[in-house]
Amino acid sequence: MLDFSEKALDHFYNPRNAGPLEAANAVGSAGSLEGGDAIRLMLRIEAGVVAEARFQAFGGEEIVCCSALTVMVTGLGLEAARRLSVDALDAALGGLGERRRAAELAWTALQMALCQFEGRSFEPPRAAPAPAAPAKLLAPRHESKPRTVRDVPLSPDEEARLIAEVIESVRPRLRADGGDVTLLAVEGSKVRVHLTGACSGCQLAALTLGGLQKRLADALGRPIRVIPEEKRALVAIAGAR
Repeated sequence: MLDFSEKALDHFYNPRNAGPLEAANAVGSAGSLEGGDAIRLMLRIEAGVVAEARFQAFGGEEIVCCSALTVMVTGLGLEAARRLSVDALDAALGGLGERRRAAELAWTALQMALCQFEGRSFEPPRAAPAPAAPAKLLAPRHESKPRTVRDVPLSPDEEARLIAEVIESVRPRLRADGGDVTLLAVEGSKVRVHLTGACSGCQLAALTLGGLQKRLADALGRPIRVIPEEKRALVAIAGAR
């Protein structure tokens, strides 16, 4: 997420038109919850014009694309809305590169909604294989540096205790939001964790990992990178650096 354009990051941190639209008279869906890229686009069309557009999405890239799409389509007539292209959405976000699939899903949801409103059928394009788990895509790309470097390195036991304390300190808030985080392993400067529930793959995942990473770096007094992983059968802590 950190290598997104400034335009894309703005839509990620400040999504426009997110949430349900009770007055919607056109709804389109794309992606899937299982794939971590579900999109639901809702339109209120009046007198042949898209008067209002809102969305619900699962996945950081999908939120970015839906936010931009709802801004672009609001106020357009039906013909202009149909002509809105994936390329236009991609350009509006500064170029998505490998994340272009999210723009294709948002475009598909728009076409589905317009077809529903007009009573037409729409055959969505064959979906490309889903990328790796969303949580991995949202992982911080660089280590966090501590505010203060310790003069005397901590022992493996001391580090293990501090890591556990930091993770436990953030869990109540995550659980209150319907998520959780579990420590899997510590391998040198890498701390591997497992995100579940509302913390995995949503727009808050990157913020969750980034905040946890900074707390751990400050507590340990050395650079740390937090990496989300699938849950392993054995939780281990390796003290070697």
